[in-house]
Amino acid sequence: MISLSAPLKKPVILLANGEFPVHHLPKYLLDNSETIICTDGATDKLIKYGLEPTVTIGDLDSTKLSEHESPGLWVPAQDQNKTDLQKALDWCIINNITEITILGAGGIREDHALGNLHILAEYQGMVELKMVTNHATINCEQGNRIISSQPGQAISIIAIHPVESITVSGLKYPMVNQRLLPSSRAICNEALNHEFSLDTSDPVWLFMNHTD
Repeated sequence: MISLSAPLKKPVILLANGEFPVHHLPKYLLDNSETIICTDGATDKLIKYGLEPTVTIGDLDSTKLSEHESPGLWVPAQDQNKTDLQKALDWCIINNITEITILGAGGIREDHALGNLHILAEYQGMVELKMVTNHATINCEQGNRIISSQPGQAISIIAIHPVESITVSGLKYPMVNQRLLPSSRAICNEALNHEFSLDTSDPVWLFMNHTD
């Protein structure tokens, strides 16, 4: 896989080929990024939007562009056992990119959106990673955390695997040393203040829905 001769500038956006950013938060992140890494056909959407990719990576079967037509670095990655998002994250890790915001990973196809959530969990600990869709900011969390929030903000917590113990305070519906199975049990909670605490023995998806 092609690697870099010089480090990329921060902040780094990884744009997947799902629902393109239309909410003001992911649009702001995209517009103010220094580096945009696109998976395959996301390059076409980005150019149509008026920006240029720094890197295009994937099996390149979705883009209508050729290497000579696309600006930036062109990185073919043909491993059919991995998605283009996984290939892009692997490339980032190889090139010592340690902090990434993923955009465009939700919507359009539910199977892709669910798969992307599992990729978020898979790469937890390898790189500092968050996903921002048109509806929420999504993180994979484990351990003891103090998390910034807005009063009234909708918060959902979903177990990826059975969680032996989870404690949450500062939300409308607290939890104390409870077991949490993969289910809808802890969705649609609500932040009471400007921060809340989360302590979980096992990884969970944390959905922080946009407030406007």
